[in-house]
Amino acid sequence: MPVKLLGMTFEELKNWLVNDLKQKPFRAKQIFTWLHFRRVLSFDEMTDLSLKFRNVLKSAAAITLPEQVTRVESEDGTAKYLLKLPGGPAESVLIPDPPRFTACLSTQYGCRMGCRFCMTGQAGFHGNMSADEIVAQLYTMSGNSDLRISNVVLMGMGEPMDNWDPVQNALEIISDDRGICIGQRKITVSTVGLPGGIRKLVDMEKQYGLAVSLHSAVQKTREILIPAAKVISLSQLKHDMLEYTGTTGRRVTLEYCLIQGVNDSIDEARALADYSRGLPCKINLLIYNPVPGLEWKPPDEETVHSFTEYLYPRCQAVTFRRSRGGEVAGACGQLGTSVLKKQNGTRQNRAPKHKTLFS
Repeated sequence: MPVKLLGMTFEELKNWLVNDLKQKPFRAKQIFTWLHFRRVLSFDEMTDLSLKFRNVLKSAAAITLPEQVTRVESEDGTAKYLLKLPGGPAESVLIPDPPRFTACLSTQYGCRMGCRFCMTGQAGFHGNMSADEIVAQLYTMSGNSDLRISNVVLMGMGEPMDNWDPVQNALEIISDDRGICIGQRKITVSTVGLPGGIRKLVDMEKQYGLAVSLHSAVQKTREILIPAAKVISLSQLKHDMLEYTGTTGRRVTLEYCLIQGVNDSIDEARALADYSRGLPCKINLLIYNPVPGLEWKPPDEETVHSFTEYLYPRCQAVTFRRSRGGEVAGACGQLGTSVLKKQNGTRQNRAPKHKTLFS
């Protein structure tokens, strides 16, 4: 089985070259630069390597990018990509905010968390992505153009902390200044808060951002929306977030999706304000994006206004984020259509029942 070079960190690449191919350590920088700075897709293009060595690489390693099956673009320029990867179909999103471009990457085929308002959660879990599959999404989206992706969020299909080793490798590759060189502070990892997950991010001793899919500061409500909340209390989750903020010196982002009649009351807003007290954080509000087959609905404007107005004087920082890409099912919570298609043929009018870790 050829080694997938795009998923190897610089240190892994150097160790492989020295120990397996008996090469000098300096080869690692040459190859890493070709792969992640110059973005070549063929060993023949690595012209400062001898022909003999390039042939050795051809027999021992592979440079693979996912096939772009479709690209659909919404009116605001947000583009959703359907990619064909070895483990199945996956979806990624490119969000323009010139001069910035944000890539939303997937980390799993589907998701095991089973969040009841999320398309990906309804699609079920079909496997973990490898590091090279996570990184390669960036290259497929940027293509051969001059487009410079400036920000990365791991908020696509999957729970990053449930596939940690490949995610950790991908983070290191994306932020390595010998290659892609996207700053650590421009990369955000999103999680529902799996036990021990935030600790793994803290242990990296890096400056990657952390976003927590909270969606309610009331334990019972959160468990209704996020089955995984059953295995971690809100108090423990806050403890973990405080550990992150204390170690990194960075605020955590609390993601809160407003859903009609579920988490949009003033009582819920009060609980959220109380929960955020003492936690260096930013509360990021967004309105629920409808998912085919699910009965959840977005709240009306008056409810959203009341909820937001309650928070503003009581919380450190509150932002209201308008979802991007909803017309092409590329907004938050809408990814996973391709996985449902794979399961159900072309029928998508009803989300399938499936088993998750936390149901």
